[in-house]
Amino acid sequence: MNILAIDSSGSLLSLTLKLDDKISNFSDQQQSRASQIILSSIDILLSKSKIEVNDLDVIVFNKGPASFTGTRVAASVCQAIGYSCNMPVVGISSLSLMAYSYYQKSKHSKITCIKKAYSDKYYLGDFDIDNNQYETINPISLCDVDQLSFNKTNHYVSDSWEKILSSLEENKLKDVNYFDEESPLNSETLLRYAENHCKFDNSFDLKKTFPDYANHVIEV
Repeated sequence: MNILAIDSSGSLLSLTLKLDDKISNFSDQQQSRASQIILSSIDILLSKSKIEVNDLDVIVFNKGPASFTGTRVAASVCQAIGYSCNMPVVGISSLSLMAYSYYQKSKHSKITCIKKAYSDKYYLGDFDIDNNQYETINPISLCDVDQLSFNKTNHYVSDSWEKILSSLEENKLKDVNYFDEESPLNSETLLRYAENHCKFDNSFDLKKTFPDYANHVIEV
């Protein structure tokens, strides 16, 4: 299966192309310009592999929640390609990807992912991998930093520990299991997740291409 994975949810554009068992990557080293180069970068990656966009079987992308611009850019490009080629496109939650990445390292099932939103707000997603796979137990929520709460049964993962720790009261994380390294995501993680946990349709379905960002899909 030929799969293109796109992640522009962070500051850098990341692309991964899998052709059967061969994997090719592209990562832009200049921040915050995904909207300017995403189409040309996809074209270069496909050209180097000597295939056309019609040779792809499916496209997957990080649908957020994340940067409004980065998420919207990826969704728009995937929608355009998917619709014009009648190709399946699947958007995958950034919080599911965070939970997946941490679970692969730790095998801890109960995970809470905390992702920076805007200002002092954070997205929260609770997971129980053994019982609920990579779907959140409850809808993803949006809260202020001072509303974050922690318990000793979960493991906590975030992309913004430095900011969170500087805002919390001293000892609030005492005896709490938290992975104190930031967890950046990229298209390779996206590809691995998609191969193992996604089912693909045979044609384009617009409902699977909607992005998640503040005040759109996220419950507030």
